[in-house]
Amino acid sequence: MYKRQPTGRPIVLRYRPDDRDNLYRYYEAGNARHAVPTTGDGPRGIGRGALPYYLLLAGSPAELPWDLQFQLNHACFTGRLDLDETGLGNYVDAALSAWAAATVDSSSPLMWSVQHDAGDITWLMRQSVAERALAAWRTDDQIGERAVALRAADATCAGLATALAERRPGVVVTTSHGMTGPDPDLAGKLGRLVDTGHDLLDPARLTADWSPGGVVWYALACCSAGGSGRNQFDGLLQPGTRAAESVSRVAALGPVTAELPRALLGAPAPARAFIGHVEPAFDWTLRRADTGLVTTTSLITALYDEFFQARPAPVGYAFRDYFRQSATLRSRWSSARQTPGDEDSPATALLCALAGIDRQCTVILGDPAVTPATLPS
Repeated sequence: MYKRQPTGRPIVLRYRPDDRDNLYRYYEAGNARHAVPTTGDGPRGIGRGALPYYLLLAGSPAELPWDLQFQLNHACFTGRLDLDETGLGNYVDAALSAWAAATVDSSSPLMWSVQHDAGDITWLMRQSVAERALAAWRTDDQIGERAVALRAADATCAGLATALAERRPGVVVTTSHGMTGPDPDLAGKLGRLVDTGHDLLDPARLTADWSPGGVVWYALACCSAGGSGRNQFDGLLQPGTRAAESVSRVAALGPVTAELPRALLGAPAPARAFIGHVEPAFDWTLRRADTGLVTTTSLITALYDEFFQARPAPVGYAFRDYFRQSATLRSRWSSARQTPGDEDSPATALLCALAGIDRQCTVILGDPAVTPATLPS
């Protein structure tokens, strides 16, 4: 993992599997090394022993666990590249040129939102994220009706591919189910987006007909970014339920990155960044169980207020409040489980634990310091 210094010389930090609480920075003189706490409670910046504000993990989740990224998300702006040599070369070349060859239309973002049944989680995803992002885009004088909306019967794989090729959006927001099985080829299909007709989006076919060069893609779907290889919700879900079985199936695959972000970020003309979900996604971070109010304001802030301005915010910085709320939910969980005499405390603690874990499983793939394409002056 590294963060480039202003001089152009990268800072390289190394991860040791036997020490998840520290990264190590090595110095040439005497092979000296210094521990860099992943908690962010040590020095910050690029000095000796300091944790940079932006970090890029270079490796698969088998080498650099997803849990490491979850932890670092609370301390710094963290991304990941899990690509083969060719894909990595494509991404680095594009990043060094600041995506000079990108031809995306920053004033024409795209929303693709699947809804299968009224009141189910796909309905909630559409109402709490997709429609709110679209409404924010359309209030912008430079976007307005140029924002593309594919919903209901139009939310098909073919329709998405056509719209991407014709409109070349700079920002894409998709909400749908993600493939979690059961399927004998689940390892090869994990996290594929499921359209309105229950067809799966094929990343290879998509990128054969469309160049993702310069796009930033947010995908709210089960395992859209991959799976951690362990049951993050162990002991919290009722055994035998669909949720518990889904989590167990995904955990059995081991730590993996999903196909779609790898295809987008490793393409000859690569995407800038992909934001997705590790593990199955649930409704616990979309609305409060007690009031029914949606809790996605920080997402909409990132997907409009931070991305669409004269100087767009870096992707990692844009999602800072979203990751910060994961820690807030964990704190609320700790408080609720220690409140004596409150009959609602166990249920509150459980919901806060589930919501906190679900939220921390959102990750950035690509350089967290990259910014979306800028709107025309």
